[in-house]
Amino acid sequence: MGKYIIRRLLQQIPILVGVSILLFAIFQMAPGNPLAQFFNDPNMTAEQLQQLEAAYGLDRPAYLQYFDWVTKMVRGNFGYSISLRQPVSSLIAERMWTTFYIAFVSMLLSLLIAIPLGVISATKQYSIFDYGGTIFALMGVSIPVFFFALLLIKILGVDARLLPISGMRTAGARMAFPYNYLDIFKHSIMPLIVLGLTGAGSFMRYTRSSMLEIIRQDFIRTARAKGLKEKVVIYKHALRNALIPVITLLGFSLPVLFSGALLIEIVFIWPGMGRMQFQSVMNRDYPLMMGINMFLAILTLSGNLLADISYAFVDPRIRFD
Repeated sequence: MGKYIIRRLLQQIPILVGVSILLFAIFQMAPGNPLAQFFNDPNMTAEQLQQLEAAYGLDRPAYLQYFDWVTKMVRGNFGYSISLRQPVSSLIAERMWTTFYIAFVSMLLSLLIAIPLGVISATKQYSIFDYGGTIFALMGVSIPVFFFALLLIKILGVDARLLPISGMRTAGARMAFPYNYLDIFKHSIMPLIVLGLTGAGSFMRYTRSSMLEIIRQDFIRTARAKGLKEKVVIYKHALRNALIPVITLLGFSLPVLFSGALLIEIVFIWPGMGRMQFQSVMNRDYPLMMGINMFLAILTLSGNLLADISYAFVDPRIRFD
């Protein structure tokens, strides 16, 4: 296992180099100028603009800019945000945990809903429960995230006044422990419901289709012929094998949740990575855009590695040399 992990980590280095070159080239070809926000400033002289270009290295050839950025990135320095005027690494570290909280808890909520529904729907195929689960999954996949978010705001926030409709904390409120964390949780309920229920639809369909394939195989018939209880056959033998496609989907879902929470963070004014990424694109803040996208690339590769390692815990037949 240890040799496999080391080999996979070494394989990710050239992939990250290729991703960084591709991202840098795309941002260089994008229209606009990172210093455009200063062009309309009447107090900004031409000499000051030249000094800013030199300070951010924008007056140098593109290949030298890339080399400087990679050299700093290896040392943990992702550059300096032009629009927010803070180090990119500190901005990512500050916003990462708020998005990670929403992404992780919503994914956990999706799995807690989707896996039991998928198993029961597969074991009771063509029943009323199966049709109801299929309708739920199709609604979760089809309904627009922003529409669902606005609908919850209207029902739970505006009409019923049960939950706050925006932000991460109550503005101006100073709360002691544990009420400060309860306030954060209360503000996060609606974003978690939106991401959790919409994500549960995909996981439920994958679990159902995988379970239908597994329960028809010979080793399941053998387990039943030995007189094992149906719960043991389904949840110990069938489910462990059926979870392999779900784990593959999980490996890709975490980085998607980090970047896909953009609409949720905008609608609910949640201070996370997605909202900051949107602001960096609108401001043409190239250092911040590069830092966020490289972070997502690292997260994607790490998710794939964790998914591969998880296979060995789910399916004992899988071994890594």
